[in-house]
Amino acid sequence: MARDVPGDSTAAVRPALSICVPTYNRPLLVERTIRSIVEAASSVADQVEIIVSDNSPDVSESTCREALGAWPGRSLYVANRPNIGLTANFNQCIERASGRYVLFVQDDDRLLPGSVPAVLEVLRADAPGEVLLFGIDLVDEHGRLIRRQAFCRDHRVDGRQALHRLLSDNGLAWFPGLVLRRDAVEEVGRFDGAFANAMDFEMFVRLFARFGVRCLPTAISAYTVHGESATQLMGFDAEDVGRLIAVFERAKATGVLPDSTIRRCEADYLHQFILGAASVRVRQGDATGAREILSLFDLPAIRSLETSRVWRTLRAITGLLVRLPVALVRPLMTLVDRLDLARRVRAAQYRGRDGIQVC
Repeated sequence: MARDVPGDSTAAVRPALSICVPTYNRPLLVERTIRSIVEAASSVADQVEIIVSDNSPDVSESTCREALGAWPGRSLYVANRPNIGLTANFNQCIERASGRYVLFVQDDDRLLPGSVPAVLEVLRADAPGEVLLFGIDLVDEHGRLIRRQAFCRDHRVDGRQALHRLLSDNGLAWFPGLVLRRDAVEEVGRFDGAFANAMDFEMFVRLFARFGVRCLPTAISAYTVHGESATQLMGFDAEDVGRLIAVFERAKATGVLPDSTIRRCEADYLHQFILGAASVRVRQGDATGAREILSLFDLPAIRSLETSRVWRTLRAITGLLVRLPVALVRPLMTLVDRLDLARRVRAAQYRGRDGIQVC
């Protein structure tokens, strides 16, 4: 069920970069995604392949094929009948990729103009690294910029520092900003379906612990924040929180950080995650939904964690917001966004802890 163009992934010359698009039931969004890749990479098409793995071909095959028709380089379209599920879809992308490096662009995200030549310039240098973390633009469903997350400089961080930051900052690593050496992924193992929507976080734990990370200041992609994204659909019940807690157990198993450090990171991460999910509901005017999410703090596994004063304060503020009238809450949330308070809190919290500097 694959479409190969001349010079496809079976050719003798190995591409530098495989851009992988796992998709399910989003024909309009995946069309935009593919077109953004074509626009960003056409000038270097001889060094890039595009792989689309589609779990809903009856809905989106024709759209994907039409969008790929504008691509002058090698490409592969895979129609998964039946639907093979989220984790297998990502793993199939790894299996089919022939590039030295892999970049995942999910079907609701897009690449920025000029991004792929910038990535390839980094990959052409000596010892580019195994895990490359570029900047991203966070945008809403209409493509409007929420904020840019970029690193202040090109710098490398070892596995201990990288894992520490990853485990305590749930806004650090986003898929369309990560470029991974394919052999590194094979070395640590593919995505683990036991973690469901947290499978990317669990994969990042293994990669960061083993290889560290190289942070680069260039923004290469737009990450879309909307209510139907996999990230936003997480964190709404005890089962999802349990999977996140299991990721921290996996982090302990790496032996890179002391258990006590991981425990503190776990408290920071879960507070960010739950408060972030609750704030989405607050913005939507769903006070009941926000209160249900905040009730996750009553789970024994979370109550047993030692929480910093910063997160206790933010938790109390969020609890107050969900009890205010919507007419008062919306302007307050607008002010929070305008002041970029979430980013400022994280920046203050991590300043001096490690070598990762987010501007």
